[in-house]
Amino acid sequence: MMLGPGIGQDLPMRLTRNRSALLFIGAVGLGSLLTLVEASIPGLSYWVLALAVYWLALVIAWAWTFRPDSGRRTPARWMFVPLALVLGTGLLVTVDAPLHARFALSEPSLERYARSVRSDYVSERWWGLYRVDHVEKIPEGARFMVTSLTMDWKSYGFAYSPDRAPDPEGGSYEHFKGPWYIWTDGP
Repeated sequence: MMLGPGIGQDLPMRLTRNRSALLFIGAVGLGSLLTLVEASIPGLSYWVLALAVYWLALVIAWAWTFRPDSGRRTPARWMFVPLALVLGTGLLVTVDAPLHARFALSEPSLERYARSVRSDYVSERWWGLYRVDHVEKIPEGARFMVTSLTMDWKSYGFAYSPDRAPDPEGGSYEHFKGPWYIWTDGP
């Protein structure tokens, strides 16, 4: 006895067959990923402006699917996936999870170099997951510039000072974790 499709047969579960829905979900996933990467460094770089325009375009596309003349009365199942991605991304950014996660993965490399730095080191190099623009020996340890061009015209980075808080003469320091501080320099 032959049964019709979907009746008594194990068919793969699909969220949607709609290609534009899959593209939209992918676009939201890309936006979430880029937002998490941007939130994983101290300070806001100018990429935030491009990211804001990207998110605005996604919001407009989302609103377009619910326009009155679309004939859609109830949301399709796939529409909850982008919503979950946006809410998850917002939650992670709110609790600073991207910054803490990236720093935790980079900390051994940064600390190893901070303990051995002898003088100024002015060359771009990757230490852990951070591209460091400038390393400077300070009396209490070392500081690393990881964001040099930001929306507020400041430079941001990390300072390693195991014995005491760094001298505020060389910039602004906010305690981050253990012997680490977030360093800000600029107007």
